[in-house]
Amino acid sequence: MSGYADIHGPSAVNVTLASGLGAYLMRVQELGAVEGAEGSLAVNPVLEPVLKALHHVLAGGEVEVHLLRRGNPDIVAELDHRATQATQEANTLNKAAGVSLTATV
Repeated sequence: MSGYADIHGPSAVNVTLASGLGAYLMRVQELGAVEGAEGSLAVNPVLEPVLKALHHVLAGGEVEVHLLRRGNPDIVAELDHRATQATQEANTLNKAAGVSLTATV
C-alpha cells in the first residue's frame, strides 16, 4: 500500500484543489453521492458497484459499463461540463505554477 494511510488513526490533511474540481466534488455530493448524518456518512449504495469497478480499473483490471436508464440529460451535461472545466483549470494552474493542484476529473 502507498504512504497515504496513517497507522495512528484518522487525521485531517490539507489538499490543494483547483476550484473547478472542488465545485465538481461539491455538486456530486449535493446530488447524493454520499448520504447520512455527519459522523456517519457513507457512499450511496447505488454507487458501490461503480466504485468497485473504478478500483478494479485503477488496479489494472477491465470493466464494462451498461446504462440501464439514462439520467436527467441537463444534469449529465452539467457534470460532464464541470469535469471538463475542472480538468482544464487544473492543467492551466499546474502549468502556470509548476505545482500539482490535484488533478483531473
